[in-house]
Amino acid sequence: MPLPQTIGVMICTARRPNMLRRCIDSILAQKLPEGWALEICVVENDAEPQSQDVARVSDELGIFPVHYYQEPRRGIPIARNRTLKAGIERGYGWIALIDDDEVARPDWLAKLIEAAERHQADVVSGPVVRNYEQMPPDWWKTLKPAATEEGTVLDEAPTNNTLLRATLIRPDVSALTFDERLTFGYEDIDFFRRAHAKGHRIVWMPDAIVEEEIPASRVEPERLIARVQMQATSLTYTTILRQGFGKAFTRFAPKAARRIISGALMILIGRLMGLFSKNKGRKTYYRARVKLARGIGNMRGLFRSFSDYYNRIDGN
Repeated sequence: MPLPQTIGVMICTARRPNMLRRCIDSILAQKLPEGWALEICVVENDAEPQSQDVARVSDELGIFPVHYYQEPRRGIPIARNRTLKAGIERGYGWIALIDDDEVARPDWLAKLIEAAERHQADVVSGPVVRNYEQMPPDWWKTLKPAATEEGTVLDEAPTNNTLLRATLIRPDVSALTFDERLTFGYEDIDFFRRAHAKGHRIVWMPDAIVEEEIPASRVEPERLIARVQMQATSLTYTTILRQGFGKAFTRFAPKAARRIISGALMILIGRLMGLFSKNKGRKTYYRARVKLARGIGNMRGLFRSFSDYYNRIDGN
């Protein structure tokens, strides 16, 4: 009888034991197709562990093995690389990535596997349904899914709901790792763009759903604007790393200037509009702040002035 294919579900966590517990519980409830096995690896990215007992108690339930690792060096790509190392050490054929603030639906892994087999994919990405403790402000544009049709080929993916074949990370094949210079964001998009460039097939599976709990602190106006700036900084700096400073400067310097100038002018317009219509003035003001943040972020990326967005942890 053939041995089962084993998926290692990798969860990076830091100072959110309650969210981690809910995430692990949802993985323990997975309904796997016949011929597949599952293990969970938790990597706590902190010098002072707070979640070791969560992993231990879950492991003692005996549903699926739960392994705990500690990575004291802070940084998201550093923690993610520790999960990849664990996956190689444990000989997993597939790696599934999910965030500690997410809960997977019971057929999540089964749907990812189904798409990988049906579309002969090396990577499968699925949607994240966001449940807000407090709804975002009306001027904020929420994220749209990467695609709608199952099997749509993508050239990138995030790590919040993704299945990947171990050949991407095995040293004797593609040997991909997360770039540890990208401690301020974009390390996941960069990783999968490089996978795509190496010829690995990435597809979309709309039925493989995880749900993310969004604390009210994540949708505070200043927090949202800080996120926009972080993303612009990360994109610009990643372009420097992959294409060189010259191409990055040519692409982003004019864009940054336009965004900063137009954003500043729109802020003034928003303030003036607020004298006649408070609601319209407020929306214009914050949309201008978003544009300005993108421009500042582009400039910060060019001059290597990095964001500290992830130093603050939302949720528990």
